[in-house]
Amino acid sequence: MKNSDIRIVSGGGLGDALLFTPLFRAIKEQRLDARITVYCSFNSHYEIYLHNPYIDRLKKPGRLNKAERLFLTSFRLAKLHMPNYAVLMPSLFYSKNAAEVIAEMFDITLEHKQLMIFLTREEEEIGKRFVSRYSTPVAIHVTGRSSPNKNWPISYWGELVRQNPQYTFLQLGVPSEELIPGAVDLRVGLPQLRAQLAVLKYARAFVGVDSSFAHATNAFEIPGVILFGPSTPQIWGHPNNRNLYLGLSCAPCLEILQGTPCPYGAPCMSGISVLEVERALAQQLSYSCQR
Repeated sequence: MKNSDIRIVSGGGLGDALLFTPLFRAIKEQRLDARITVYCSFNSHYEIYLHNPYIDRLKKPGRLNKAERLFLTSFRLAKLHMPNYAVLMPSLFYSKNAAEVIAEMFDITLEHKQLMIFLTREEEEIGKRFVSRYSTPVAIHVTGRSSPNKNWPISYWGELVRQNPQYTFLQLGVPSEELIPGAVDLRVGLPQLRAQLAVLKYARAFVGVDSSFAHATNAFEIPGVILFGPSTPQIWGHPNNRNLYLGLSCAPCLEILQGTPCPYGAPCMSGISVLEVERALAQQLSYSCQR
């Protein structure tokens, strides 16, 4: 194996996969002879990295993927990077974006921090055609799958949709996530991840909790309103979004509590009012009209 071969095992959540995308570009720009192979642990990661020009070989999850990794490691033919930046507890010990923390693990400095998703022309057309049905389509995502503490109360989401009939709220996600009354259901109506991403790209704005779709807004540079509580926008936020964060004395607690429910009932999320979200969304939509 060549020393210039960089083999990365992509694990973690879908948001983590998105946060890795600036690294691939930086490696290619700073190590001109590098060849990048990415072994995907999940189909969703494969969909995120598909058509990325900075990845030389993209391996689907499955038996062949695992067999190749086992062969390479068993006979010490190549080093496989399995970066788990979560063990560094970035929100407790870092003051930089998670994408920069990931790059630092490879001794790489990020000059371009924007996340990247590469849609095909056909996928772009799906997104354009779908959102063209509505005058002011706003994509939403209501579930932070890594921790229940990330979630804004469902009753608040219902109030946001009910009180703002001037917008059409398009709910992204998977069928197991609770449907918000009055929202257009893309969890089942358009379940493919890349089709949902295409809709997100052509929506006028986005409102959501700290999750994969919140990161995807940065790849498409659409204005978003992101609700933070147990996690901090300093680490997981992006400059294209309005990041709402109360910064309570007990926050951030994501790496401490992990998947355990907050003993205080997550006041960091319930304390963000519907009015605050409405105002932030109006400001973001005003900004998008000026672009």
